Amino acid sequence: MQSSGDPVPSIGEAEATGEIAELYADIRETLGMSFVNLIWRNLASIPGGLRWTWETMKPLYANGEVYVEADALRDGQDLPPVPRFSGAALRSVGVGADDETAIRSALLGYDRGNPLNIVSFSAVMARLNGEAPPTSPPARQPPPQSTATSPAPAMLNFEQMPPHVAEMVRAVNLIGARGKARDVQVSLPRNLAHWPGFLALYYCALQPLHDDGSLLAAIDAVLSDGRRRGVAVSGALGSTDLPGADTAAAVKASLDNLVPNAMGRMIPVVSLLLRLMPIEPDDVSSERF
Repeated sequence: MQSSGDPVPSIGEAEATGEIAELYADIRETLGMSFVNLIWRNLASIPGGLRWTWETMKPLYANGEVYVEADALRDGQDLPPVPRFSGAALRSVGVGADDETAIRSALLGYDRGNPLNIVSFSAVMARLNGEAPPTSPPARQPPPQSTATSPAPAMLNFEQMPPHVAEMVRAVNLIGARGKARDVQVSLPRNLAHWPGFLALYYCALQPLHDDGSLLAAIDAVLSDGRRRGVAVSGALGSTDLPGADTAAAVKASLDNLVPNAMGRMIPVVSLLLRLMPIEPDDVSSERF
């Protein structure tokens, strides 16, 4: 099934029923997320793929070390500088105070979910690739206490966008993309399509970093770090048997595509977008454009 707007076969959350809906609910609750990422929606389209991947991966979150590794990956990024916009700057491009809160909520959701996912999915990729886990499993850490999160703004499909907004969504999607990644429409720009003015700031601030190579270097570093940290925690994966050959091949193809070309490349992008946002609380009298 192709979920409208997704670049790969997928089952959208609104379309999910039965076991898929139950697994989506468990993923959201376990990860403390208000939505399921594209990679889960793609895995749901593979017979047996979502259940096997989630049952294999879920014990990582009970172990807790994966959160430590994800935080270290996020916090250890070497990112190029970007301007920080004031509240007044956002208002000037049509982003109101409530809009700012919704945008920040979306960014924080991806900022929490993508680093966790790249480490976790890299651990699963190591299992599928036959890589032996470290001889000592990762030390058990208490998982962080789950906190309620505000729902992310709904993803718009392209047919719901005016043509100029759809063009901006496609333009920012290419920031940080190379090769096959250029064919993957990530979710975040569709969340942000409600605010074309913010998409314009996104483009103006980050496109030069793509052009000069500094963003691409940050993405490469994150992908390498994510793979390393995934292998380090792979000993805490569930003791599931490998799925059948067809399911294993399809899951591997999904992860080989979406881990680097979607979530991995978006980790530095989201971190930079958060740095664009006004410091809370918004005090325009003391901020600079």
